[in-house]
Amino acid sequence: MATVNNRVFMPQATVINGVSVGGATTVRISAGFENIIRSSPDGLQLPTVDRDCQYVRGTVVIEDWPDAVGLITGTVGTMVFYERKSGVVAATGYTKHTITAPVIHNIRLALTKGGNAILTFDFECRFASETATINDVWVPTDSQAAPTYLPAARGGWRIVSALFNSATSIYHLMSFSFNLTIPVIKECNDSDVGYTAVDALPEVGMSATGSLGFQDAAIAADQLLVNTLLVASRASLVITARQSGGAADKVITLANVQFGAGDVSGAGRTPDAFTLNFEIANDPSVPLTLAGDNKIITIADAA
Repeated sequence: MATVNNRVFMPQATVINGVSVGGATTVRISAGFENIIRSSPDGLQLPTVDRDCQYVRGTVVIEDWPDAVGLITGTVGTMVFYERKSGVVAATGYTKHTITAPVIHNIRLALTKGGNAILTFDFECRFASETATINDVWVPTDSQAAPTYLPAARGGWRIVSALFNSATSIYHLMSFSFNLTIPVIKECNDSDVGYTAVDALPEVGMSATGSLGFQDAAIAADQLLVNTLLVASRASLVITARQSGGAADKVITLANVQFGAGDVSGAGRTPDAFTLNFEIANDPSVPLTLAGDNKIITIADAA
């Protein structure tokens, strides 16, 4: 039998909706049929089966975490990434994947002490016409040259400081997470083969939540810091994170943070671990948005 080796690996050089994101660690693409229709038992030993509504969707994990805001606000276009082919010289040793109209509707940012921050985002593809199929939405191109390397703003491996309401410092942060989900309306009907209507609609009502993990057991006015923060009014939360290779620290600013639940775990030989969950609460008089003057989240270089 002839040797066959069709393996590929190492996703890289990802550009989605005009945003170049380096440091890809995982690219997961899922395709199939949303609705499988099976007949009721009527004497047949197996049901009749019809497949309805094709989809292409995916999840990407990257270390280029400062791109979070650009990804969620980008204009829908295409997603392109490359994979290395096993056993093939570099000149023609790459497969190029082109994904059409990926609508990003969820981002998850996680910073943890001692490791690079990771950014995860999910997308749902919009089919360009009623006759478009999975093969039109997800197109691989074989035997490509090596793509241009895309650098990544890696880091977030240490949270240098956290400041709530411009006055209350939170020390010894071990982790920070932020999740933003946009409602998606998607429809496949009439003569459509797949989802021809896919819209991420912030105005329908987003969810912006997160958590802090820290070891700060400070007491003021007979209250632990965790409880002081729990009963505080909503305010800004500013996180400063150390970047890789001596690059400038990054500053994450979240507006209108409101804590909702907290706990402490004591384990004897390690410092007590406090956890605080939060959400971002809007202000009808000064509405928060993803873009504009009153942003939900910003990520910028430290001054």
